[in-house]
Amino acid sequence: MKKSFFIFSTILALGGSGLKVNAQISQGGMPLSIRNTGAINNIPVSRYTSPDWEAFLASEKTLTQEQKFTRPFIVALSAAADFGFPQSGQLEVTDNGYRIWRGVISVENAPAIGLAFDQYALPKGVQLFVTNENKKQIAGAFDAANNDPSGYFIIDAIQGSKVFVELNIAPGVTIDDIKLHIDKAVVFHRAIEHLQTYLIAGESTLDQIDAQLNGLSSVCMINAICATGDYVANPRKATVQTLSIGAGGQAGLCSGTLVNNAGNTAGGTCKPYITTASHCELTGETNNSSAKFAQLLVRFNFERPDCAGTGATNGLSMTGVNLIARSAFQSGWEQNIGNIKGDFMLYELKNAIPASYGAVLSGWKRQDADVQTTPGAGKKIYGFHHPVGDNKKMSSSASTISYAWPSQVPSATGARWGVQITEGYASPGSSGSGLFDGDGYLIGIASIAGQVGNIPANCNNAAAGGTAQGPPMNAVMYQKISNAWAYNENGIAGSNNLKPFLDPANAGIAKINSVNATTCTALTSGGGTDGAVTINRVDEQLDANVSVFPNPSKDGNIQLQFNLKEAIDMQVTVLDVAGRVVYKTQLKNARNGVKNLDLNHVANGLYVVKITTASGFAGKKPQITIELNIHHCHWA
Repeated sequence: MKKSFFIFSTILALGGSGLKVNAQISQGGMPLSIRNTGAINNIPVSRYTSPDWEAFLASEKTLTQEQKFTRPFIVALSAAADFGFPQSGQLEVTDNGYRIWRGVISVENAPAIGLAFDQYALPKGVQLFVTNENKKQIAGAFDAANNDPSGYFIIDAIQGSKVFVELNIAPGVTIDDIKLHIDKAVVFHRAIEHLQTYLIAGESTLDQIDAQLNGLSSVCMINAICATGDYVANPRKATVQTLSIGAGGQAGLCSGTLVNNAGNTAGGTCKPYITTASHCELTGETNNSSAKFAQLLVRFNFERPDCAGTGATNGLSMTGVNLIARSAFQSGWEQNIGNIKGDFMLYELKNAIPASYGAVLSGWKRQDADVQTTPGAGKKIYGFHHPVGDNKKMSSSASTISYAWPSQVPSATGARWGVQITEGYASPGSSGSGLFDGDGYLIGIASIAGQVGNIPANCNNAAAGGTAQGPPMNAVMYQKISNAWAYNENGIAGSNNLKPFLDPANAGIAKINSVNATTCTALTSGGGTDGAVTINRVDEQLDANVSVFPNPSKDGNIQLQFNLKEAIDMQVTVLDVAGRVVYKTQLKNARNGVKNLDLNHVANGLYVVKITTASGFAGKKPQITIELNIHHCHWA
């Protein structure tokens, strides 16, 4: 005797309020092909040649430690692609008039693939989804909210050697209005440990996987959440990771800091600026319309939720920045770090940061006299960063010293802050990150690093096993905010220092406190103790973001798949027609994944799967119900 489970897509959204911000890189939801059992299976495949990663690794070995730090940490190489709509896929029409277009990008032996678009313009009524081969990873929906005047766009790494690209096109949309073309398949070889969950058979949620691996930075790195003191939360929440495609299609990672400016006001202007190192873009590009800036990806909250590192890394991202200011940089300077004078760059995100990201615009000090070079009891000098693309880490030191550059001799009027790290380390990929004083104010930008003295041998090992992908470095030179403030040694006049942008009214502001990155409401100090920003609303389209399959199921196992805008806690309950609970489970911090519901023990009858999430509105619980018709079948 076997059970046959028939699943009816009677999904009712009974409540909920959504947060709609154009800057969100995706809107959540499920592709129609997953919900439409009659979707085409013979999908056209476009195959591209994988770049020579081994040759790149050989060239990287010729670099010194300092040279490895003073450049983006390369994690991927790009394969030239020619994949576009409609020629690279196949179109079908559903019974309700929706059209599903699908095509596949394949790069043999690719661990993961990102997609770089040189044409992206979707009219309203069109949604773009991309998935891995087993459909456990879903990115999207991307839609007209992601359109940029440049036409450029980028999608982050998708696990595996095949990426399924799908457009869901509403009735009435004119096909000719859709502009979609991918010119690069970005083949990732590093900083993708967080995708390993999609390789695991059976129940495999990105958000809830026991003993999920840390990345391949040194085992001696310390998770950012471990930093202590009431002044560290805001600097940590202001720290981001950047991914950019540089010369030759190399994709590299750096770190950066969201920063406040004196022109921001609560309820008024709230510009989301980011400071990073000028060497994070190696060609010295100053053309703001370049794809290098339009396709730059910014990752938020890419960190562990607990000090032990047992919780899952949940990152959120946005695409596209405007270049605001930078010190000059030329190709080749990274080979001789003494050529680098100023080493700072200021971006502005093209869109507002969603409130659900919980981000902070860091406060700063621009006068050396205000900096606590030796913090008082219970305080430290902190850095927050992403070594070798890993989840966010912290490093700390007891003091900082002012150094002249490039002579590297102590000088009260020098251009760099120097620290010798006593907790944690830095590595390639940490560059561009912030240095924060004992009150949590941003005072520097990571520029140069190396090793001083002996590093414990075991620190060359990675937390995930094997050798760390970048050397642990305990001596870091930071570009001073004070030096970048009125810098004028090189670069484009008017856009080669920070002052006009961080103090736009020229009010002589010496320091400024941190603010909420979405509303620009004030926090208590530079670091502050009031940094908590909670997610208090749930996607109003939750019904479209959850799918139950297979239909029918003959073994009693039902798969619940979800792809949400933001991470939330979900309670999953299965009830019979009398309202009795026959199955119940909770998913903590769920955003994207698959949950197996084992209903082998239930009797014949009609069942309801109820998903409950906390909305933040007192006494209200938005729900979805999905009816299951379960009955026994006798087999000969």
